[in-house]
Amino acid sequence: ESLKKHYTEPWEDEVFRVIIEYNNVPIGYGQIYKMYDELYTDYHYPKTDEIVYGMDQFIGEPNYWSKGIGTRYIKLIFEFLKKERNANAVILDPHKNNPRAIRAYQKSGFRIIEDLPEHELHEGKKEDCYLMEYRYDDNATNVKAMKYLIEHYFDNFKVDSIEIIGSGYDSVAYLVNNEYIFKTKFSTNKKKGYAKEKAIYNFLNTNLETNVKIPNIEYSYISDELSILGYKEIKGTFLTPEIYSTMSEEEQNLLKRDIASFLRQMHGLDYTDISECTIDNKQNVLEEYILLRETIYNDLTDIEKDYIESFMERLNATTVFEGKKCLCHNDFSCNHLLLDGNNRLTGIIDFGDSGIIDEYCDFIYLLEDSEEEIGTNFGEDILRMYGNIDIEKAKEYQDIVEEYYPIETIVYGIKNIKQEFIENGRKEIYKRTYKD
Repeated sequence: ESLKKHYTEPWEDEVFRVIIEYNNVPIGYGQIYKMYDELYTDYHYPKTDEIVYGMDQFIGEPNYWSKGIGTRYIKLIFEFLKKERNANAVILDPHKNNPRAIRAYQKSGFRIIEDLPEHELHEGKKEDCYLMEYRYDDNATNVKAMKYLIEHYFDNFKVDSIEIIGSGYDSVAYLVNNEYIFKTKFSTNKKKGYAKEKAIYNFLNTNLETNVKIPNIEYSYISDELSILGYKEIKGTFLTPEIYSTMSEEEQNLLKRDIASFLRQMHGLDYTDISECTIDNKQNVLEEYILLRETIYNDLTDIEKDYIESFMERLNATTVFEGKKCLCHNDFSCNHLLLDGNNRLTGIIDFGDSGIIDEYCDFIYLLEDSEEEIGTNFGEDILRMYGNIDIEKAKEYQDIVEEYYPIETIVYGIKNIKQEFIENGRKEIYKRTYKD
């Protein structure tokens, strides 16, 4: 009777009640309703100008559980509400003691944003619930969901303010309380996960003797599905070509010496304690080539195949991968270098790709001539100050990595089932072929 009452109660605003069918067999019930004043209060959900809908549903036939039917139903509702009602967000409030349903909602895209203690009366007992939200435009970067995760996993940390400061393919960074950086990654790729990054930060903070700051991890949560790292923000201004162009010659030289000195010291560390963080770039490319051959290679055009085969010939002929191995940042670009008020190097962030790898890796972006980087002469000057390194081989390494970029983009799309990356990589091959 309580179930009947819940699903037949009058509504103050728009409501849709539906029977969920599978192969023409009724197996469940759902209702979708537009949020109104009382519900906003009930859910502790801030009322704004956004169009928000709530939804309840159940599949009553156990034989149809755990078959992905609920996920498909929810995605259909998402599409309907966006197309027909221009919704900004959808919310629901599952019982905490229903992990099967919660996992299904998370699989559909819902994210937990708040605890709702004793929220719903069920069979005479007040049940604890989660408030879950799906956002159409910024679901992956949902600040409310990140606030919940931080306060949930780090008991004594209260989030007073939070804003997004950057995002990558599978990670997002937030500035919290104007003091801490929290990064989150939804990935099961242990080679690129935060466990490795945390280990490298700990190693560097223990072994480096430098005034240049790197993140010092104070908060961490690492699991197969989710990883979070938190550290105090390193204050400074990110290096850009525009800033560099305004610096005096003396300031430019001091900055280049700062960079060369940091790299020389980091590259000289005994990495025995973190030897498990080894990255074999050449072997990775060979394995990715096999993946290409086993998946979409036969669907590629002759021009695309020629580009790939030409690159593989170059890869197998070069000796640049036979040089020194050391601990490298492996993404050493301008947007990871912080300057102080005197334009000296004060901090370096984002060691997510770091590992024991070819020494030349940390000069790839320093040698790059692009809108984001300073240019080849900048990199060559740093290489000379760094010393005891083959500058021509460093430039060859950079050129090989640059040539591989469109193939790497295609492979990323294959691995992560992202068709847009496959298409972008293929377009880049054509652009480069006809440019040449």
